[in-house]
Amino acid sequence: MKKAFTLIELMISIVLLSLITSFLYQSIAQLQSSNQSLLHKTKKVDKREEVLKLLYNDFINAYSLQRKDTQKDSDMIIIQSSNSLHDMSRPYVSYKIYRDNETLRRVEHPTEKIDAIDAVFRFNDIVDEVELFKVYEQKGHYLIYLKAKSIDDIYLDIIPPALRMDNNKTNTTN
Repeated sequence: MKKAFTLIELMISIVLLSLITSFLYQSIAQLQSSNQSLLHKTKKVDKREEVLKLLYNDFINAYSLQRKDTQKDSDMIIIQSSNSLHDMSRPYVSYKIYRDNETLRRVEHPTEKIDAIDAVFRFNDIVDEVELFKVYEQKGHYLIYLKAKSIDDIYLDIIPPALRMDNNKTNTTN
């Protein structure tokens, strides 16, 4: 008598193989979904760190700072800093939200006023979908708060060294 598989045994093995394949497919789909989620979170954290580093470098290297309340949910700041992205010497750097596309823009220019006629300025869009950008100042101590949909909130609490020295000089002469 020949040894062979019966039709029922073959059917059971096909059913088991299809169950295992479907479970493997679901596992792969979940793995791809979690990878996409992790990639999105990683990009969000990287963008936040990039913005935080840029703000920190501009403020830590600041020679002067002017803060202007432009709207209730945003400020404009002008910093003279040694931090330049466009190879300018001690540029003035402005941070402002442009409401047409809700973008926080960093504008770098060689003079305190932006020269739109000669186009002697360079800008970088820092972050999109900005809801709030405020700078609070008390006795040379600055708190920057940035809230945007594309990144986690940024709180930067800083005392620029150059401004701290200027405050100490004015305090000692009084």
